[in-house]
Amino acid sequence: MTPLVLLVAALMPGQTNLEGEVPIGAASGSSAVSAGAPPEVQLTVATLFPAATMRRRQPEQPEVFPPPESVELVAPFFAGGPAAAAVAPSPPGPTTPLPDRWWFMREVQGTWLGAFLDDNRFYMTGWIEQSFTASTDKVSNVTVVWNDRANRYLLQQAWVRIGRSVVTSGTTEPTFGFQIDDLNGSDYRFTLPRGLWNSQLDNHVPGSQNLYGVDLIQHYVSMYLPLLFRGTEFRFGRLYTPWGVESLEAVSTPLLSRSYAFNWSPPFTHCGLGAYVTFSPQWSGVFMLTNGNDVYFGDPSEELRFVGNLRWVQPGGRNTVTVATSLGRGKFNPAYPSPPQQTTIALATEPFGRNNFNAFDLVYTHIINSVMSYNLEAIYAYQYNVPQAALAVGSYNGFANWFSAAHYLFWTLSPKWGSITRFETFDDAQGQRTGFAGLYVAITQGIQYRINKSMVLRPEIRYDDNLLQKPFEGKHGLFTAASDLIIRW
Repeated sequence: MTPLVLLVAALMPGQTNLEGEVPIGAASGSSAVSAGAPPEVQLTVATLFPAATMRRRQPEQPEVFPPPESVELVAPFFAGGPAAAAVAPSPPGPTTPLPDRWWFMREVQGTWLGAFLDDNRFYMTGWIEQSFTASTDKVSNVTVVWNDRANRYLLQQAWVRIGRSVVTSGTTEPTFGFQIDDLNGSDYRFTLPRGLWNSQLDNHVPGSQNLYGVDLIQHYVSMYLPLLFRGTEFRFGRLYTPWGVESLEAVSTPLLSRSYAFNWSPPFTHCGLGAYVTFSPQWSGVFMLTNGNDVYFGDPSEELRFVGNLRWVQPGGRNTVTVATSLGRGKFNPAYPSPPQQTTIALATEPFGRNNFNAFDLVYTHIINSVMSYNLEAIYAYQYNVPQAALAVGSYNGFANWFSAAHYLFWTLSPKWGSITRFETFDDAQGQRTGFAGLYVAITQGIQYRINKSMVLRPEIRYDDNLLQKPFEGKHGLFTAASDLIIRW
């Protein structure tokens, strides 16, 4: 059978064997199940979107296991190992079940290439996300970003991930691994850090950007020590910010569009050293020393910063609380025209200089019942020394601050259908984040439909309103109707 036939066979809707899957939005919980009826499942970020309590969640990373026989495994669409490991790696224990395998790893299983990958704990996977957003604006949906182009198709993510997993169970010896994540598509415009391929942002048309580009969005080497506390993983490289409900990855974020809390409030990635620690079944944490917010190694604007979180899970898992911060000098670094004042330069994404804010985040997760769960994310951030020209509303000493509270309700409708409702208020007090001051109110209703194991369709409708100014092409409000299609390979 040719590779093309195999690909079509793997992705056609007819392959809908969901045995063993956690349906969309499923979460842990107990409920009575009638004989002969499918078990009820529970919608929560913790199972639908692994490591829902950390912001730019760590991507999937297989557990170590003996070379498998040639079998096909079925698992949830949004599933992953290191996503949970980003909060803290699992403590040593019995050998875990085989990890989920997407199309590529399934196709090479039983071949010499599959044996080589399994024997050396290597993995390769990825996905394609494409979307279309209908909008009441004509050109741009900003301050709604990521799907920011009005009435236009976007190839947002063509993602490639390769890596070598660490051994987190069944051993007392240290193990070593790595991971490289390559983002291709329109989303690179929001994730690219200072000092890494920033020329991609410059278009021959003044004031415009190249729509498509590349970002090595995460890359690190890792070492896992199973006897340090209940298990500790050290990672060095470019790492995700370890908190939040939503994610940089299309496959582990609940909706197509992103919240203000996600895009405008905290950073995305950090370069440095991180320790991902399990203290006990209830307590875990992430502790990072980095060179700043969204700054690459060697950039002139880098400076020492602490980033981390502390997470508590109630015995039984009904309630989870994560507190987190990115804490440094908190002083905006203006792009002065020349030395000796100049320590950074203007970019298309930061025309006035380097944002260097401090952020504080709280994520609370509550399991309501066997099919519903609730998430709250609250963020406060600030910085000072911002040029007055960068503020929609002037302030003393260039002080700027912003606050967001985002509420999520997850509801499992069936093994194939899930519903997600998000309501958010975002106060951009001086307008430094979005360019428009005022209180934003946004509500989004989304549906997830699992076509088959590898494909999911996510339509949504959304309404945004700024109560003070008119950011949406001269209007207070914006209505969008959008959908994306994700294909995992």
